[in-house]
Amino acid sequence: MIAKNPNQSETPDISRRAFAIGCAAGLCLPWSASRGSSKIVYPDRTLSLHNVHTGEQENITYWSNGSYVESGLNQVNWLMRDFRTGDIKAIDPRLLNILYLLTKRVETESSVLVLSGFRSKKTNDMLRKTTEGVARRSFHMAGRAIDIRIPKVQTVSLQKAALRLGGGGVGYYPSSNFVHLDSGPVRTW
Repeated sequence: MIAKNPNQSETPDISRRAFAIGCAAGLCLPWSASRGSSKIVYPDRTLSLHNVHTGEQENITYWSNGSYVESGLNQVNWLMRDFRTGDIKAIDPRLLNILYLLTKRVETESSVLVLSGFRSKKTNDMLRKTTEGVARRSFHMAGRAIDIRIPKVQTVSLQKAALRLGGGGVGYYPSSNFVHLDSGPVRTW
């Protein structure tokens, strides 16, 4: 569903694979003892994103206290909108989890440079005509893909770290200096 409202609400769905990835990274494991009782403490998940086309930069907490934060998800949807058309689509929370885990793995404090997030069909069709390697049914059109760079992290290092996560598709574009991540099946190119 495409929406024009950055305050749009959609209930995110988390797959077993995404949950397992999060648990393997230790996101589900921390415990805190308080006055003899134990409770699970879920660390917040915050992403620092910089859309290179719009110049917008935000630190966005999309997960807190054990659940997704609707306002944070809406901020992500807005920042990763199709900048050419203004169309907005809900970004798959599983993709955000993969991206979050990747930033932890490469131990960066830098913002993730977003080269491409959501793409409308119109934009994807235009890019297919002008750019090699753009898929007809790109995961970008479903809000399930992102093309990124991270300052001070070599693209090949970013690609290798993403492959080790095993969380979805990883495309490596050394000549264009970016890595594609998606929440689709595990594969690489």
